[in-house]
Amino acid sequence: MHNRHARRRAKPAELLLVPMIDIFTVLVTFLLMTAVFSRITILQLDLPSAAGGKPTEPPFRLEVIVRQEGLELTNGTARIAAIPKVGGEYDLKGLTELALALKREHPQVDNASVLMEQDVNYNNLIEVMDAIRSAEVPVTAMASVADQGASGQGATGAQPATPGSGNVQLTRLALFTKIAVGDAP
Repeated sequence: MHNRHARRRAKPAELLLVPMIDIFTVLVTFLLMTAVFSRITILQLDLPSAAGGKPTEPPFRLEVIVRQEGLELTNGTARIAAIPKVGGEYDLKGLTELALALKREHPQVDNASVLMEQDVNYNNLIEVMDAIRSAEVPVTAMASVADQGASGQGATGAQPATPGSGNVQLTRLALFTKIAVGDAP
């Protein structure tokens, strides 16, 4: 009888792979369905080359410094204007008007820098960038900018003004479209 039990025990154990494959299939399907796929965006940067030598400084460079107490506009070396906060909010309309005046003075310049202090809200940075990127101006004002040397590029077709403003046609004029972002000094 002892021999009989020995033969039963000597039988090799089988490994069942089918249930294991089923579990892995369900697990992989679950992980793929619950995974969050993020979009990767690529930002093209034009960096100076090592062999290019020293780049030439542009004749005018707009810098907008976003501070806790308000906005400061400089040309890289000297202060142009300071725009304090109005009612606890940044005066974006005043910033756009100053940017439009600076664009009239320097129609060929498209570059600007927005520098931000560490304690400033990121949303404020985006609003400042939008304020200096373009402005809605009457069609006659856009023509005067084009007469001063801007070729009118970046302007879209005329759009009707808001109700109650009469027959004034508004158009979007590109101001400083190439914006660099950095930390405030």
